[in-house]
Amino acid sequence: MNRAYYASPTGGGDGRSQSSPLRIADFWPVADPGDTLLLLDGKYTGPESMINPPEGLKGRPDTPITVKALNDGKVEIDGESQRTSVRLRHNDYFVLEGFNAHHGSGSVVDFSHSSHCAVRRVCGSDAADDNTNIFGVHHGEHNLVEDCAGWGVARKTFSCSQNGNYTTFRRCWGRWEGCTNVGPKMVMTASYNSHHALVENCIGTWDGRKMPVSYTVHDHGEPFTDWKSSPKVAHHLTDYAVDQPCGIFGIDTVEGPGIRLLGCIAYRTADQRAVDYIAHFFIRRSEGSQAYMEHCVAFVEAGAPPVRPFALTHVRGADLTAIGGKENRLEACTVENLVHLERSDSLVEGSGHILRTDLGATVVYRYLNGQLTDEPLWPWPMNDRIKALIGVDVTRTVFELGGGTLPEELLKR
Repeated sequence: MNRAYYASPTGGGDGRSQSSPLRIADFWPVADPGDTLLLLDGKYTGPESMINPPEGLKGRPDTPITVKALNDGKVEIDGESQRTSVRLRHNDYFVLEGFNAHHGSGSVVDFSHSSHCAVRRVCGSDAADDNTNIFGVHHGEHNLVEDCAGWGVARKTFSCSQNGNYTTFRRCWGRWEGCTNVGPKMVMTASYNSHHALVENCIGTWDGRKMPVSYTVHDHGEPFTDWKSSPKVAHHLTDYAVDQPCGIFGIDTVEGPGIRLLGCIAYRTADQRAVDYIAHFFIRRSEGSQAYMEHCVAFVEAGAPPVRPFALTHVRGADLTAIGGKENRLEACTVENLVHLERSDSLVEGSGHILRTDLGATVVYRYLNGQLTDEPLWPWPMNDRIKALIGVDVTRTVFELGGGTLPEELLKR
């Protein structure tokens, strides 16, 4: 029989009713496949209140173990920079839903050696300034990150790597904000020693608002020295520079096959602090492991650094749109119907709003398991949560970058 338990920040009860909640840590010894832990409103701190089940606790395919906020967005898992806020390690068939998590001692939401797990409607922010992620999926297969948002300090906001195979990122919004650790920086990496990632209707942007004006690049807390230099000299950067900024959507150089980006949007606005030598979509593939892209849009607002919208190597694609920025760089690619315009209004005047046009990309409907559906994508599914937490109206931002205004029917939803 599937049972429901309740937890609160202080706990103390048996968890069988809202009036007698337990602590999150007290749920694990009694949890069975099919059970659900409902989190009451509040801020959860301390080791007993992190979502960190013991290794080996698992659900089953038809009866996962679920941990969810009773009221979406009203639960806060605060790692206080002392512990990982959410960690699954050797925990298969888990479902996590509806809360906010931040300030992990390493990454914020960390899946490791766990498969067939899902995280939905979760906002994550501010990992440790190290080799970290806001959402990281590693050493596990068939995991789902859906309707989530990430921002703040981390080397990568969303990542699947090291055999994080068959990962799906669906309708995620991310903003890279800062990291002084050595290594490539991206909002989302879809492959690094991993394969068959599916990225559906995701949106990314870059704003180095949390970068220091000058600093010494470090590697796990120790000053980083370029191995080519002699004598060894610590790598020091100034003027808000970023070590190895790659792209908003990117793929690391060690990659696997089967990577697909469908209906994705990358944007830069003029008021964001950003380096001028990254690309919105930075994908460099080997000849035998081509990535595939379709209906993707890259916006570079007038006044923003004129970066490359698309920098692609060994990529197949169709129906791509670039607005503003430098010249695209495509090497050994097969791309049909790539439109590059200086300004979005030049397309709006001829064909209507950029999100729905006969030229280039169309980003109107949702993808599901790699197939385009007739279900509307807009308004952005996590728009209200993101706006309440950090003041970003994703729907309005994207529509205005496209040179249009919000349709009346979206304003009423």
